[in-house]
Amino acid sequence: MENKQFDKGTKPREIFVYTCQRIAEPLLDLGFKYYKSKNEITKKDDLFIYSIDFQPSIKLGSTSFLVHVSVYSNHLKEWRLSKDQTQLADDVVFSTSLARLTKRADDWPLYSIDAYSERERVIAEITQQINEYALPFFERFKNPGHLAEDVKKQGFLPHRKNQQQLLRKDLATNFIECFGGEYTR
Repeated sequence: MENKQFDKGTKPREIFVYTCQRIAEPLLDLGFKYYKSKNEITKKDDLFIYSIDFQPSIKLGSTSFLVHVSVYSNHLKEWRLSKDQTQLADDVVFSTSLARLTKRADDWPLYSIDAYSERERVIAEITQQINEYALPFFERFKNPGHLAEDVKKQGFLPHRKNQQQLLRKDLATNFIECFGGEYTR
């Protein structure tokens, strides 16, 4: 997809969708799918769904947004139901901002894309962070048993201090109990 300049009268949603499509484009060859209606890029394997989604700012609209990285598992949801954890029986394995996967100090950066030069910088930055941090993070889930051992020792994000305050406390524990021990692919 080519770089595109927008007229002043362009709707913010059109600029936002264009930006998301540009970020998603190189991931399509890796098996990801882009869902314009959900502002989301996802990839599925046997056990997990890997997601990168874009959340427009409530205050500033579609020309400013946050980027989230999540992993979901129907297997984990079924495990939670079998353990009678009905109030927490969702499929969330892990969810955070893309920035938290990095060592960046700003955990929840708001990306502004209304100006052409800023939009191109944001596309490059997010694409680089996905390649350098999100894709390797997703790759760790290829061996859930080994990852469960790592999570038990140092959490999902070993480079982050006080990560217990950042995550739902049950996520790591549930992952370890569900996928730990003998569970390998």
